[in-house]
Amino acid sequence: MDKKKILVVEDINSIRIAIMDLLEEDYSVQGASNYDQAVKLLNSEKFDLVITDIKMPGKSGLDLIKYIRENTIDTQYALSTAYNINDFIHFAKEHSVWNIIPKYSSLDLRFIEVMVKKLLYHDIFGVGKYFDNLEIVDSNKDSGFEPFRDNSLFIKTIRSDKERTHLCERIGKFMVEKGAPRGIHQVLEELTSNAMIRAPRDNKGNSKYQYELPSKDIVIALDKIQLDTSDFFEIGYGIYKNTFLVTTRDFFGALRKEEILRRLDRHITVNETSPLPEGVTDSHGRGLFICRELSDHIIFNIKKDVRTEVIALVDTISAKSFKSLSIYEIE
Repeated sequence: MDKKKILVVEDINSIRIAIMDLLEEDYSVQGASNYDQAVKLLNSEKFDLVITDIKMPGKSGLDLIKYIRENTIDTQYALSTAYNINDFIHFAKEHSVWNIIPKYSSLDLRFIEVMVKKLLYHDIFGVGKYFDNLEIVDSNKDSGFEPFRDNSLFIKTIRSDKERTHLCERIGKFMVEKGAPRGIHQVLEELTSNAMIRAPRDNKGNSKYQYELPSKDIVIALDKIQLDTSDFFEIGYGIYKNTFLVTTRDFFGALRKEEILRRLDRHITVNETSPLPEGVTDSHGRGLFICRELSDHIIFNIKKDVRTEVIALVDTISAKSFKSLSIYEIE
């Protein structure tokens, strides 16, 4: 079987070579140091994936994304940058960029490796892809909170708001005691409430537990919610070396990749008529934005109308100033 073909576009020679070396064992990889070289290669052969830096001499990686969208068929793309990803969220929304990976002083090649495999082969679910030998533990046999074990992820099914609230309090308290930032409480609250309240759909595809008013964003009547017994979700929590793990998985697959970028963009982009982003009153978008800001990596895995998995990773040793964005959606 022919290897998938990848083009790595990066003007810093050491970074380009490091990424190429990482991928060459499993893929056919070529490199370019600028826009013009990349376009020449794209015109001479077909690539399955292009990974491009944003800031380069001459035309940028953003220009290259525009070229790919206008001139190639079935070529996927991802961005990398040493700058604040928030500066490029609006571009990502306008040009369907689902993955932006920050470049740190020590490039996190593991995440690039996983990203490439997920984009090219569509096997997207599971936090274990990011960590070697992570133990996945089904803790549903235990009616309460199961304490952490190093390099383990505990999975528990949640069937009520009372159960959700109690478990999130216990997990958050334990994580903070182990060195997690206090913001981990908010990550837990936002991700689990999204999975419990916004995900469930009826047989017509309509939301069960939220509604909209004409003049406002989504309004949620929290005090009136009575969950159906079938509307459960899973929460995962754990620690791997110096990274805290929080995951949620619902079985509706109602979240859409376009919606994620739209919500994030509404909380970042400011127009000329107002000093505040237009999404300042959005409850849903605010939760997604806060989770991304508090997590070093947040990953959305979506199979349409089947399941949504969100993975938040918080590094306690080297908290990163710029946060990644990874969104994967399959049919």
